[in-house]
Amino acid sequence: MKRDMHIALVEDNRFHAMLFEQAVHEKYTDFTITVYPSGKAFLGDCETRMFDLIAVDYHLPDVDGLELLSIIRGNQPDTPIIMITGVGSEQTAVEAMKSGATDYVAKNGDYGTTIPRVIKQAYHKQQLIQKNRRLEAKAREAEKLEMITTMTSTLNHEVNNPLMAILGNVELLLGDNRITDHGFINKLRMIEASARRIQTITHRMANLINPVIRQTPVGPMLRLKRRGEDRSDVENAPVSTPVDKSD
Repeated sequence: MKRDMHIALVEDNRFHAMLFEQAVHEKYTDFTITVYPSGKAFLGDCETRMFDLIAVDYHLPDVDGLELLSIIRGNQPDTPIIMITGVGSEQTAVEAMKSGATDYVAKNGDYGTTIPRVIKQAYHKQQLIQKNRRLEAKAREAEKLEMITTMTSTLNHEVNNPLMAILGNVELLLGDNRITDHGFINKLRMIEASARRIQTITHRMANLINPVIRQTPVGPMLRLKRRGEDRSDVENAPVSTPVDKSD
């Protein structure tokens, strides 16, 4: 856990706020706590200030705690959030967890001693959630890249076979001395040139090592890396193929 965490506490009860601060500072002296006496006071800051952790009291004078939780989660999706509930509010705690709270703590006799432990648990839990999201994103990207590579290999095979038949027949016709129509011969040469161009493209696709996805201002873009092309070549090359973000 970070040594200098910045925590936002949304709590209208001054005594409970002081108890929260005291409990945290006894365990984590380097932590900074900013107390907001109302939901509106916090909302005025939450769009411009980022916190390492946010603790929200369920009973606030101006906004429902669950409603505030949803707003915070929308603005700061990766920030651990602790919902502070009253004694015997298990149902509220369950609703809070469903609404996006990372953890909760009840204002009971162990409130002061429980706060540091819950903060630690919530922070590490949110870190694990973020790590899992990154791993899932990498797995989805790897799956998409594998599909692209398989499709490229299949396309190369399916295109190259009929292409060889076209080139073979064109060569036979061009080698036939009985054909003297220059217009027809020119058309055959145009077909041959186009087929050779397609053949070159399929050969490049056959040399594909792996597709590379780069993040650009317009979204993720695909670049096909070929044999003999180092990473700097790929990074400096123009990218023109958009990648579908849908799963």
